[in-house]
Amino acid sequence: MVTQRHVLIIPDGAGDHHREDGASPLARADIPHMDFLARQGVNGLMRTLYQGLPRESLVAQLGMLGWDPLVHYPGGRASCEFLALENSFLDESDIAFRANMVHVDGDGRLVSYNADFIHSQRSRPLVEMLNDELRLDFPDFELYHNSDFRNTLVLRGAWVPASDVGGPLPHESHGEPVDPANLITGRGPRAEALARRMNRYLARAAELLTGREANMLYPWSPSRAFFLPPFAEVSGFTGRAGVVANMDFLHGIARAGGLEFFKIGTGRPDTDYAAKGRMTVDLLKRGYELVVCHVNAPDEAAHMSDVDLKIRTLEEVDRHVVGPVVRYFQEHPEELGGVFLAPDHYTNVVPVDADLQRIDVHSIDPVPFALWNGKERDGVEVFQEDAARGGAYPDPVSHLELLDLLLALTPVDVGATA
Repeated sequence: MVTQRHVLIIPDGAGDHHREDGASPLARADIPHMDFLARQGVNGLMRTLYQGLPRESLVAQLGMLGWDPLVHYPGGRASCEFLALENSFLDESDIAFRANMVHVDGDGRLVSYNADFIHSQRSRPLVEMLNDELRLDFPDFELYHNSDFRNTLVLRGAWVPASDVGGPLPHESHGEPVDPANLITGRGPRAEALARRMNRYLARAAELLTGREANMLYPWSPSRAFFLPPFAEVSGFTGRAGVVANMDFLHGIARAGGLEFFKIGTGRPDTDYAAKGRMTVDLLKRGYELVVCHVNAPDEAAHMSDVDLKIRTLEEVDRHVVGPVVRYFQEHPEELGGVFLAPDHYTNVVPVDADLQRIDVHSIDPVPFALWNGKERDGVEVFQEDAARGGAYPDPVSHLELLDLLLALTPVDVGATA
């Protein structure tokens, strides 16, 4: 008996409110293979974010992979990203923060939440320098380098709930004044004392980084230790499952949940799209029952407010990831269990209010999805936000239903394929 194989492709942040002549970046992009999935399958809308939780990829993708974020979200993404590092650990008294390397201009305004995409070969030595200089005065503060501008700041023995300490998000604070000596706030006496120590640490770090391309450390997304039940228990998949991605939060999910992780590409728009596609197809050839391929590039392009770049990233995903997957199943139709295509959330490339303030960059709107399983079609012709409303699932489904849909455990009656 031939094993059915399944693929979940996540073009991060592909949904968008921006319209040019009525067309979103998805609608303007040349994405024939994504359109093939829509035309040959069923389409609809899916809710991935919640009013009571941060509007971020960890919340969305936990649910897309079967873990209810209302149960398993650790208060922020940092502890999950920390799991991507070798020999990492947190205990119940520790807090982990995502810590961006950023750039602030001479007026103290945040001009780049990623220090102009500083690469690891330049950012890692800065992390080592900060640890060397600050270790004696802050022995319970440990700064770890993840990749490029992304780092993890661990506060040992804090004994403060992660939800009681924090500050604004860097990628939603562009153009705003930021003061490292007053960035973090706390709720309650113990958290307030911890916030004051953090601000002293950040102020010292800013002094040490003066004149560099990354001239400030920006902690955010505080979180507690991260644990998950095994993927096989929550998903319905019993065979081998792998994740092709670069982002540390997905590496952490995979490690916590028992998925195999294949670190391919970067989190930037210049990622190696073709390598991601090759690895996805290779895992199918090697007998994996489920392959998840995540591409962060559209999200980063949107955060850069670059519409044309976002369109190009979508076209690259289509050509180098979706295309090879479609061709694989066209050559092996007996193996087609399903290909599910969906962004994890909207990331809007331009401000959405009249005052040109960066709000709702990650908006809570239900995302479009397409599912090709060779069994159902619904008449939708293209993959885009507005067209999905005319599909088989116009009333948004929960992302917790995604894997059931992919496994055809909850099929929709829309007729057989021609």
